[in-house]
Amino acid sequence: MKFFSQYNYIYLILLLSLAFLVLGCGQRAEPESDDQSNTIEQSELPGFESVDTDQVFVYNCADTLQFTAHVTKDSTWLLLPNTTIKVLPVKSGSGARYEGNSYLYWSKGNEAILQKPKGSFTTCQSVPEERSWEAAKLRGVDFRALGQEPGWFLELKKNNQLKYVGNYGRDTITVKTPTSETDIQGKRTVYRSKDAQQTLKLVIADTPCTDSMSGFDFPQTVTVTVDGNTYRGCGQYLQQE
Repeated sequence: MKFFSQYNYIYLILLLSLAFLVLGCGQRAEPESDDQSNTIEQSELPGFESVDTDQVFVYNCADTLQFTAHVTKDSTWLLLPNTTIKVLPVKSGSGARYEGNSYLYWSKGNEAILQKPKGSFTTCQSVPEERSWEAAKLRGVDFRALGQEPGWFLELKKNNQLKYVGNYGRDTITVKTPTSETDIQGKRTVYRSKDAQQTLKLVIADTPCTDSMSGFDFPQTVTVTVDGNTYRGCGQYLQQE
């Protein structure tokens, strides 16, 4: 009888241990999504203030995804929706191939291949006309505009500087961002800068605009007056309010 009770006690201990083991295995944490598990913290991101347009590539992938690649000497940053990934170069028979965090980015000419963790290969096409806009956005530019004949562009950082490059790059004006003025209807924002050497006036109107060269549509119409010469073009805000 004593032997039987001891046997039952040992059996009960083994049964409870097995039950705890099964429960522990069943309480696995839910796997995080690819984007969440591979998101780089903001503190780990490099400074993008000096990014040049020739370091930035923009791609459209099967009309379902657009992403930006910022290429440096020793790595590439993939700026995907809600996720920023650093990938490193690996040996490739052709093109430039980068891997990291279970992501693959392989570029060659105007095409690229993107593969997310556990995902299939996606073929992407380069969008060259978007490069300068994405580079400006990475640099922290709040508003960018351009015009034709003669070609010019303007970049505005609200709390920093206003930069105008005109006459196909021959003329450059950089000033501290002046205080803006807004009309009663709130559809026009005006910036004025004046010193001993030059005057500059920027007017941003919330009216649609079509660029005469590319045919692209923009949400804002822009007028820039430099030393009495007025130039018209199109622009858009790059940073979310």
